[in-house]
Amino acid sequence: MRYLLVLALTASLFAAQPLSPAEEALLAPITANVLKGHISFLASDALEGRDTPSKGLDVAAEYIASQFRRYGLEPAGDEGYFQTAAYVNVTQPAEGLEVTLTSGGKTWKSDKEHVMISSSGATQVQGATVVKVTITDENTPLPERSAVEGKAVILIAPQPRSRAMVRKRESILELGPAIVVTGGFTGFGRTRLREASETTGQRPPMITTSDPDFNTFVASIDAGATLDAAVPAPVLQPVKLKNIIATLPGSDPALKDTYILLTAHYDHIGISPRGEGDRLNNGANDDASGVATVLALAESFARSAARPKRTLVFMTYFGEEKGLFGSRYYGSHPVFPLAKTIANLNFEHMGRTDDTEGDRTGKITASGFDYTSLGEALKEAGKATGIEAWKHDTNSDEFFGRSDNQSLADSGVPAITVAVSWIFPDYHRPGDHWEKINYPNMEKEVRTCALVAERIANSSEPVKWNESNSKTAKYVEASKKLHATN
Repeated sequence: MRYLLVLALTASLFAAQPLSPAEEALLAPITANVLKGHISFLASDALEGRDTPSKGLDVAAEYIASQFRRYGLEPAGDEGYFQTAAYVNVTQPAEGLEVTLTSGGKTWKSDKEHVMISSSGATQVQGATVVKVTITDENTPLPERSAVEGKAVILIAPQPRSRAMVRKRESILELGPAIVVTGGFTGFGRTRLREASETTGQRPPMITTSDPDFNTFVASIDAGATLDAAVPAPVLQPVKLKNIIATLPGSDPALKDTYILLTAHYDHIGISPRGEGDRLNNGANDDASGVATVLALAESFARSAARPKRTLVFMTYFGEEKGLFGSRYYGSHPVFPLAKTIANLNFEHMGRTDDTEGDRTGKITASGFDYTSLGEALKEAGKATGIEAWKHDTNSDEFFGRSDNQSLADSGVPAITVAVSWIFPDYHRPGDHWEKINYPNMEKEVRTCALVAERIANSSEPVKWNESNSKTAKYVEASKKLHATN
């Protein structure tokens, strides 16, 4: 009931009406050509797909900081606009890797082309008893330690898309198996990231294979199956990664110390390690379009004569494609108090309208569309800009844990990811080029987002979680804990 009252108040505050002169002036700097300029540079071949870490990612970071500097925004990092983060890039060589499953007189052997390795050191496994463990979701109970300790675990589980599923998979390693082997996507190559301060200790190796014969083989292994493996040691390289953060301080004495985060990730997946022809993944829609959205919003608010009451924070994250690393780092090292952060609008896939399910011209959606009052704010803003805000029956919920909004939501901050398309034909492929963006449509989409940000920044009513939606229960609880300690 309380959420419905807040929703009604929000709807009344954001009731559809013609744009005011101040709103028209705010939206005017957001143009198709501005967006095209940002995306065409960030998604150019010169940046080589902005992998984390890479030289191209560093160039993108400098470009974003230079734009914030040009707009006259205040830096909010420990090194100017950069919030620096000490990480270790862990490269796992495949040379010397051997994994052999034996069952019923038949064998499956891993190759070195379709494999991803996670290990803390060189490991030898000989004749280990195989046990299969199936995890369907984050609520699946774990096996007893005695069932897997010292054994070779064949893990049957979906590709982890949320922090909860990552934790669930990693918790298998804490039960003491000799090794874990699982099927899954291996397109990210043989590197992974971890915080430099993270102490991993000696952990069993996890081998992920994309060999289709693996799933067929393990479906019929018998009780006497065994596994032999030789896993080489990883190579560690310290790296300094950067979130880029700028602020526009609020104007209201009572509200200026509350914050709205406008965010996107500036990394992509770099150059594919295998394949024929073009292997450079430019990442125009994913997510140069989100970064361009943040930059266009930053410029429009910086140029506006009317300063919003709340402080706006413009931020781009590293390492989303490797596992939400930049946003998770910010969530555990916030520059601004999370209890004073009233909302996070994160932006992904803002430019392409050729969704695999159909044309999305004139439409905007969001993950967790009805998880907070932000969905209604999108609807009302869209009425003023000619954009239809809508909830996808499946993807709006399913994608909630697949982008950087998740890191803030886990802390209790109302956070959604705004998008135009969910999956498009060149998703995570070399064909995601800047020329394929629908720039006239994107202009209207970003203007809609600017209107949402302006309205919640000037409203005395904070954004709320929808307590009547059972899927928000853990975020509602996290929000209560966050505000109870502040």
